[in-house]
Amino acid sequence: MRWTVALGGSRLSRLAVVTLSLLGSNLIAQERPVVEVPRGENRLVITADTIETRGSESIVAEGDVVATYADATLKARILTYTFSTEQVVVEGDIEITRANQWLRGSKAEINVQDDTGTIYEASGFTEEMFVAADEFSKVGPDTYIAKNGFITACEDEVPKWSFRARKATIQPEGTAKVAHTLFRVKKVPVFYFPYMVLPTGKKERSSGLLLPTTGTSNNKGRRISQSVYFVLGRSADITYQADWFTERGLGHRGIFRTRPSESTRLQFDVYAVDDRKGQGGVSLEGFGETHFGRGFRGVADFNLVSSFEFRQTFSDDFFRATRPNESSRLFITNNFQSKSINLLLSNEETLFPERPVLIQTLPGFGFRIAGQKLASSPVYLDLDGSVEAVRRQDSVIETPGLSQRLDLFPRLYAALPLFQGLRITPTFGIRETFYSDGLSQGKEGLAVTGDSVHRQYIDFSIDVKGWGLSRVYQPEAGRSWKHLIEPVFKYRYISGIDNFDRIIRFDEKDAVGNTNEIEYSLYNRFFFGGKGGANEFLSVKLSQKYFFEPSFGSAIRTGSINQFFPLNTLSGIPYLIEERKFSPLTGLVRFTPSSAFSLDMRGDYDFDSEKFRDFSITGFMYRRHFTMATTYFVTNELLEGFFAKHQLQGSFGLGDFTKGISSSLGFSYDIRESRLLNHLVRVSYNWDCCGIAAEVFGFNLSTREERQFRFSFFLKGIGSFGTIRRPDNVF
Repeated sequence: MRWTVALGGSRLSRLAVVTLSLLGSNLIAQERPVVEVPRGENRLVITADTIETRGSESIVAEGDVVATYADATLKARILTYTFSTEQVVVEGDIEITRANQWLRGSKAEINVQDDTGTIYEASGFTEEMFVAADEFSKVGPDTYIAKNGFITACEDEVPKWSFRARKATIQPEGTAKVAHTLFRVKKVPVFYFPYMVLPTGKKERSSGLLLPTTGTSNNKGRRISQSVYFVLGRSADITYQADWFTERGLGHRGIFRTRPSESTRLQFDVYAVDDRKGQGGVSLEGFGETHFGRGFRGVADFNLVSSFEFRQTFSDDFFRATRPNESSRLFITNNFQSKSINLLLSNEETLFPERPVLIQTLPGFGFRIAGQKLASSPVYLDLDGSVEAVRRQDSVIETPGLSQRLDLFPRLYAALPLFQGLRITPTFGIRETFYSDGLSQGKEGLAVTGDSVHRQYIDFSIDVKGWGLSRVYQPEAGRSWKHLIEPVFKYRYISGIDNFDRIIRFDEKDAVGNTNEIEYSLYNRFFFGGKGGANEFLSVKLSQKYFFEPSFGSAIRTGSINQFFPLNTLSGIPYLIEERKFSPLTGLVRFTPSSAFSLDMRGDYDFDSEKFRDFSITGFMYRRHFTMATTYFVTNELLEGFFAKHQLQGSFGLGDFTKGISSSLGFSYDIRESRLLNHLVRVSYNWDCCGIAAEVFGFNLSTREERQFRFSFFLKGIGSFGTIRRPDNVF
């Protein structure tokens, strides 16, 4: 038979150090005595094998004691509660739980009046951190002090890593502040820190010194880096980093980030090196975005560098170090239904040894209407227009100040069905472009004049597609599959450009030439049948152009590489250095038997020279513990020194990158020069509460031959430390 004693009048507040969720009512045995003490909206409930109330002085509970209050639970062998002092003393196999925190110990003294107390020989988890100490005391609201103990995230008897200290101040939902701590791997001391702040719950930002890092380079010597982090309120922060290169000198990096509102973010990254070998400089990168409302969005994206040599020497990203162009843009855009308006300021710079090519838009306003149906007719309208102030500067010409360019390009089109699925789509457009400045050929060469240029041309095309031959194969064993043969034709006629040599090339709007051509393609497509429908596992495409007017309205410069619209619609590799009737034959083979494997082969075969101009193979394969991605490409030179490339790039990964041992490899190899341009080899091992990684990477560029060793380690609940960054994406 169950009996209950209800005690009132005490001022018992909630138990202090108790920390994880309330256990169910099944913890209180039906035949065991229970004491209930009302405390406002909640009750302190004590159950045990025996409970003795000693008048109005105290309660003594013994044998499998369970005390619950609100969402907290305390277990022990003996519990003594004194009414006058509101002191709780518990002994023997103590376990205190609440939410996702718990503590164990041999003895505890808790003052429930001021919500403080001490657990002896304590151990337990607070959020992701495991704490063990001779004494674990609560000294204030959500503030604890651990004496003679350690902090870790590992549950091993001897943790894989730990921070050991004589004293630590811990806030379960904030940080652990540790003075004079030793970082240990197993029982071996590795680093000493005079003071350290560790996250224990919510990862709140706080100012302070970050861990120093180091690396080696046979080009810049040993690098030692130290960073300091400053919190500027809730929505901004600054990171300053100093890099000391023993062979080069001192480098400085500053990163400013701010998020003043949900719709606005901004980041600046500036890096400068005063190089003793004369290859120093400054780089500035920035990105900002904001939403103004009513569909308007503003974006700023900056990427500036003082010299290409500086970026090649000090960039740790191979593809950034080898990219010769810089782009900075500021634009405001609004897209609504099938319409859009844009305001653009841009600075596009391509770096060359003699002089960079600089193209600026300061500013430009553009608008676009796409797919606007005209009344109830089958005719649709596309309209592009822009008003811009543009500027170009290179080794040959330089526009005086800003040039004006006004462009208007309306196009009408309709999809007209014929028979047996055949469909033709005629498109007709007229383009008007006005330039305030033009080019002229003088005695001293090409020059910019103040004479305006008016360009007007018609653009007419007819697309023919939708007809083909198909057959479904249903073998007795295996899946059914379908073969589709589909021819596609496109006729294009551009006429009216009789001043091609007078037009300044600012961008793709200006590089347009007359043409009278037909493009014909033949598709072979293969499909597997499945429950979700047909899946294309193989496609083969062959395309070529025939030019009825091989001079392109006198736009061809014989002996030079010519690339303009619409020559570039067939292949991105230039192929025209003189008049010709046929373009190279372009082939594309794409094999995708499953989502885990893909192979893509492309090539251009030139019947005039009877050889391939370019060829590439790109593919990827993914398995549970193996990934591979690679590309091989070769391009033959049109003229001596132009576009000749022969390279192999790839990346491989082996193992589970979240657990156990794993490795990865990335590289770029120039077959033509027999030179390894860059490589990266990484090996890592991850446990349940930590991980370690090491990598070797190197560059072999015109201004830089370098190898570096990097390492990093990851601690659960804290973060990663070291010099390793994310691997480059070679694609």
